[in-house]
Amino acid sequence: MVALGAASARVTVPDLVGCAIVTSLGIAAAEMARQVERRRRRFADTPHVNFSSVWTLTAALVLPGVLAVVVVAALYLHLWLRSWRGVSGVLAHRTLFSACNVILCCRLAAWCARSVGLLPLGHDRGPWAALGAAAVIAVYFVANSLVVAIAIGLSTSSWSLKRLVGRVNENLLELATLCMGLVAALLLTLVPWLLVLMFVPLYALHRSALIRQFERAATTDSITGLLNAASWRALADHELKRARTMGTPLGILLVDVDRFNSVNTVHGVPVADGVLRAVGTALRAAVRSDDLCGRFGGDEFVVMLPGSDVSGVLAVADRIRARVADTEIEAVAGEPLHITVSIGASVFPAAGPELDDALIVADNALYAAKDSGRNRVQLSETT
Repeated sequence: MVALGAASARVTVPDLVGCAIVTSLGIAAAEMARQVERRRRRFADTPHVNFSSVWTLTAALVLPGVLAVVVVAALYLHLWLRSWRGVSGVLAHRTLFSACNVILCCRLAAWCARSVGLLPLGHDRGPWAALGAAAVIAVYFVANSLVVAIAIGLSTSSWSLKRLVGRVNENLLELATLCMGLVAALLLTLVPWLLVLMFVPLYALHRSALIRQFERAATTDSITGLLNAASWRALADHELKRARTMGTPLGILLVDVDRFNSVNTVHGVPVADGVLRAVGTALRAAVRSDDLCGRFGGDEFVVMLPGSDVSGVLAVADRIRARVADTEIEAVAGEPLHITVSIGASVFPAAGPELDDALIVADNALYAAKDSGRNRVQLSETT
C-alpha cells in the first residue's frame, strides 16, 4: 500500500537522473565493501545494520516516493545477489521483509520532512532546521527498529531486549548512517559531485564495525555472552595489579552448576545450553557493570569483584545463588527445570598475592560448598 501510494507522485527527468545517481552510488558503495559485509553478516546475531540507510534516506528526501521505492528495491536486490546470498541464516523472504520495512521508513521520513518544513532541501531555515533533521532521523530510526522488534518477537518464543533491538553499537551505527544520509541528500541537492567523498567514511565505518565484531567473537563465550577464559584472565590480571598497587581488596567467585551432567544427559544439549545462558544472565544481573564475569568452560563460571571486601563478596555471591535458584528453564517436555549453583569465594590479599592463589582458594571453597549439600556459598578459610 505504501508503494502504491508513492506511485501517484509526479516524476520528472531530473528526478530520474537523481534516482540513477543515488542507485549507482549505493551499489558502488556496496560493491566496495562487499567482502566486509559478508563477513559482518556471518557474525550478526541481532538486527543487522547494512549501511544502505545512507542512500535510502537520501532517496526519501530528494526523490518522489515511487523513485525512492525503486532505489530501495535496487539496493536490496543487489545486497541479496552480491553480499547476502549463501550466507547462513540470510533468507530471501527476510530480505524482502527488510526492503518493505525500509520503504515504509522512507515514506514516514519523507512525510516528517514535509511536516517540519525541511523540504525542499537547500534553503536556509536557521537553527530550526537542525531540529527538523533530528526529527526525520528519529522517525526513520524508531519506525525501522519497532517493525524489526515486532517481527522478531512474533517469530520466536525466546527473546531478550538485545535480541529485539540489537546492541548499542549497532544502533549507533544505524544513527550514524542516517546522519550521513541526510548530509548526502543535502550534497545531492547543492553540490552532487561531492557525494564521492561519502565513500571513504562509509568504508571506514564498515571496517570498524567488522573489527568490533571480530573482537567480540574472540573475547566472549558464544553461549552465554560472558568473557571467555582467556579474556577474563587477561582483564583479571590487570585488575589484580591495580588492587595491589592501590592496596584495595578484590573478590573472586567460582560458580558451578549443580548436577549439570545429569541435565545434559536427561534433557539434551539445547536445554543444557539454556541453563548456561540463564546462569550467565543471573551473573550479569547480580553484579556491577565494572565487575568481570566469565565462563571458564563446561558449567563453571568466574566473577571478579574489584574493591569488594568479605561482606560485599558474600552479598553478591548469595544474590547470584538466589537469582539462579529462582530461575525456570524451559524443558523439552514436562515441568520447567529448576537449577541451583554452588559458589566458592575468596578475597585478595588474604587468599594470596597472585591470581592463581585466589582462584585455588576459591576452588577449594567451591568443593566445600558442594560437599555441604550444594546450592550454597562457601567462603575460603584463609579469608
